[in-house]
Amino acid sequence: MKQIKVSLLIIMSLCIGLVACGDKEEKEAEKQDLEEPTEIVEVPDVAEVPEETEEPIEVEQIVSDDERVDETELVLIVNGEEVYGDRYNLAYLEVKNRLVQAETLPEDLTEVHDEAMGELINHTLLAQDAKDKGIVVTSREVDEIFEDTKAQFESEAEFYQILDQLPYTEDVFREILAKSLLQQLYITQEFNDIAISNDEIEEFYDILADQLENPPALEEIRTDIHNQLLQTEIQMALTDRINQLKKVAEIEVILEK
Repeated sequence: MKQIKVSLLIIMSLCIGLVACGDKEEKEAEKQDLEEPTEIVEVPDVAEVPEETEEPIEVEQIVSDDERVDETELVLIVNGEEVYGDRYNLAYLEVKNRLVQAETLPEDLTEVHDEAMGELINHTLLAQDAKDKGIVVTSREVDEIFEDTKAQFESEAEFYQILDQLPYTEDVFREILAKSLLQQLYITQEFNDIAISNDEIEEFYDILADQLENPPALEEIRTDIHNQLLQTEIQMALTDRINQLKKVAEIEVILEK
């Protein structure tokens, strides 16, 4: 499978995400991180790109008409801000596509709805807090990131060929870029004091080495470990921040499934 080339500015959204940000136990996340180091500075798959002999992935194959809601339907009110179906449909598409790619899609699609609503609430709260802190993403910035993303391909035609094989239209992809950029800017401003010490790296390596038959030398994977630990710390900080915002938020769920 080809790897999708995506702007580095969407890494944090795709790697860290806001889905169920307050629902996972920190200990479980740390245990999973110990399984093996990953190069988190590399962009993960947004969705696997089919080989040329395979049929392109259609949006309709991911989300049916019955699962979508009217774009103008009120689905949620967060601190007085009304959230409509267009934003719910995007969150639902992202969640379901992620579950499909991971082969963990539940039979009961109510679980997908619940996770999408959770992500929508989390992102809305984060966007509100970002605005209060003067963090705003302009359409010009999104355009620049979009063009930077296209520039990573050999040609514009190749970019659109890949985009056509994903369960995203160009407009949806731009929305994803905007959400991801906002989260990246928020993290950069709010959590720029997070640092990983050499002692933490070495402690992680010792645990990892005990689990592997032939572990690589520390220096070979020091950067990988640093990045993994840094991402975990950012994830925990972001989770705590969103949980704090939820405690004082007024949230009314309108759409029930």
